[in-house]
Amino acid sequence: MQNELFHGKLDFNLESGWQEVRALFVIPHKVLILTHKNPDGDAIGSALGLKWVLLKLGHTVDIIIPDDAPSFLIWLPGHNEVIVKGRKSDQSISRYFDECELVICSDFNTPERLGSLEESLRKCVKPKLLIDHHPVYEQFTDVQLIDPQKGSASEMVFLFLEKLLFTELIGPEAATCLLAGIMTDTVGLKVASSYPEIYETVAKLIRLGADKDRIYFEVYNMFSTDRMRLLGYSLEQNMKVLPEFRAAYIALSKNDLKNFRHKKGDTEGFVNYPLSIANVIFSVLFTEQTDHIKLSLRSRGNFPANEFAKKYFNGGGHRNAAGGRYSGTLQEAIGQFESALIDYKELLHAES
Repeated sequence: MQNELFHGKLDFNLESGWQEVRALFVIPHKVLILTHKNPDGDAIGSALGLKWVLLKLGHTVDIIIPDDAPSFLIWLPGHNEVIVKGRKSDQSISRYFDECELVICSDFNTPERLGSLEESLRKCVKPKLLIDHHPVYEQFTDVQLIDPQKGSASEMVFLFLEKLLFTELIGPEAATCLLAGIMTDTVGLKVASSYPEIYETVAKLIRLGADKDRIYFEVYNMFSTDRMRLLGYSLEQNMKVLPEFRAAYIALSKNDLKNFRHKKGDTEGFVNYPLSIANVIFSVLFTEQTDHIKLSLRSRGNFPANEFAKKYFNGGGHRNAAGGRYSGTLQEAIGQFESALIDYKELLHAES
């Protein structure tokens, strides 16, 4: 496979480049699919959904993730074959990059989001394709298929397969994985989903065999007792509302997480709860990690959570959903957040 034959940007509205890409995929290759650290439902769903279809096309496909996915995703078809970087030697991981013929990146807009896999991707000279719905600030692949207006990378993968005329190869396993990605990244179609095309995609996936009821049950109805108690504690003891800024936040220390026997994924969705409060349009969840403070940011309307995250917390994402990190103490991170709100007070109050 020649890199010079595989470059540029793909556009769903244009025919340019699609025939070449289809020709590439009808010939079996060794494909490596990568997605970001702390993988969520969209990361895992988009990667697995794509893998199921590529297998039917005769490709050899491996998925590598930097670290484990949360427990509520491990039921997804094919998850048991996903390779976790932390469980393999560096030499073993290098072999996957050396032997693959094509790298597909899904649901991340910068190699930094790969964590421990970043260096391997940057060194890799194989052709690379990016499928994502985040604004991309660094071109690190040969081909990009990006639409920040879409609610998930999983929707982008479906549209990609549809454009290549591979829809008939989407079986129940692939459809379930892709729908899981769409549902989790839009919080059950509550956010980033105010356009009719997403519902057309959902309908198509259900017709193709996606198990919508199981997705909802496994993702939203399989919480542990500890997780439910942690949520109650977070809202009762650790949520602070700042009405003068139309904002709120929840801050969880390492001791808080330890006291409730926190498992990966237990705080998923916590950041959305303050947005249910009248007049709150901006919510942040702080969680203390071993060497940094992790931030999840959510907003309503036109308030730019991604801009705020990028400016103050080395992060980014979408207008209404972003992430960030802070190198310091939990209290210092909260202090910076509250100070930064002053610069955005006028914009926060301008939102209806």
